[in-house]
Amino acid sequence: MKKITIIGAGMMTGPIADYLMDNCNYQVILADRIVSKAQKIIGKRPMGKAVELSVEDSTALDKVVHEGDIVISMVPKPFHIYVARSCLRNRKNMLTTSYETPGVLALADEAKEKGILFLNEIGEDPGLDHFGTQMILDDIKNDGGKVVELNTYGCGLPAFEHNNNPMGYKFSWDPSTVFVAAQTAAAFYKKGKRIEVPGNQLFEHFRLVEVGDIGTFETYPNKDCKKYKKHFSLDDEVSFYRGILRYSGYCNNMRCLNEIGLFRSGEVKNFKGVTYRQFTASLVGSRSNGSLQKKVADNLKLDVNADFIHRFKWLGFFDEKPINVKNGTNLDVLLERMLKKMSYKSHEKDMIIVHIEAVAEFPGKSMERRTATMHFEGIPYGASAMSRAVGLPMAVGARIVLEGKIEVTGAHIPPTLPGLYRPVLRELDNFGFVFNKKTKKL
Repeated sequence: MKKITIIGAGMMTGPIADYLMDNCNYQVILADRIVSKAQKIIGKRPMGKAVELSVEDSTALDKVVHEGDIVISMVPKPFHIYVARSCLRNRKNMLTTSYETPGVLALADEAKEKGILFLNEIGEDPGLDHFGTQMILDDIKNDGGKVVELNTYGCGLPAFEHNNNPMGYKFSWDPSTVFVAAQTAAAFYKKGKRIEVPGNQLFEHFRLVEVGDIGTFETYPNKDCKKYKKHFSLDDEVSFYRGILRYSGYCNNMRCLNEIGLFRSGEVKNFKGVTYRQFTASLVGSRSNGSLQKKVADNLKLDVNADFIHRFKWLGFFDEKPINVKNGTNLDVLLERMLKKMSYKSHEKDMIIVHIEAVAEFPGKSMERRTATMHFEGIPYGASAMSRAVGLPMAVGARIVLEGKIEVTGAHIPPTLPGLYRPVLRELDNFGFVFNKKTKKL
């Protein structure tokens, strides 16, 4: 019987374990530092086993890795390196949903020598966006076309009926990861010209985009497009943009939170006896008495009646209440406020959108805009759309690798494995994850 080792029992892991145990009848060894989280996912199913594990304990990690036929790493991105090294020692394939990291890439040659595969970026975004892009690019190539512009977008947001807070966002995945991504530099291409965006300026580079029949959203650039330009065999003069979608107002909210100093995570402070109002006053160099809202508005060069000031007040930063963080950073205080005010209730639905848009030139100089759009909502009182959109591509990919249908070794991502996206999308169709394709003559 096949055994799968999953390391990390976070918010995205449940659908992976469910698919592998319930659909594939594989045994699952689920390891986490907090074993109760793993036990909750496994439940009473005899095909699963929960194990307590710290990935920094190499002896214990090797034991768990050795026990499985393949390893799925669902730990935070900086910890994949520990799992990768163990997989090398034990000659096991490793899959992650994370963007490639320099540490894991540095082990690619050794992985190839030992005949194992490190497959990264097989989740929602990155992951499903790669699959949709590969599908559209293959269609255009098969029809004799040449891509002149490619835009890809992804997001996890509250479903429209549950977009009911003034920030227009709720957390369906690790909130600290949201803010790491919110400070990561990006780059895209405009008619071949490379445009770089520093991490502290991401939210100044947003625009509106219409996404099929779903609606109009804000988008800001997502990571560096450079490696994907090569993997997708795009011409030098192409326009190529990868973006994140958000409800209108999000980017200015985030820009203001950053400018006022709430993204800072380097200095740990003692907040004992400090109120949110006092903390806010310290951010703008003011006393907590008087018109603090105006001081904040002046600091951000906003009108005191600006939308952000009302949203900042809604978060509780003008309250005369003690901070619920004893020791932490500015970002810790922000995350505490956001998690209290911006988390999903059990009956509320999230949604994922993955939207691919390509403009192509065909023989005879005709031009077409081709789109592929996936829109999927979570289950009230059940699995979130994000957890399934991240977990199911991973689980299906693991099954395909385990069945020996992907025979490459070394470090790879979906765009470097052209034979992967079709079988994954075929299987995901059974769960409602479908790209709707449209073509428009230009």
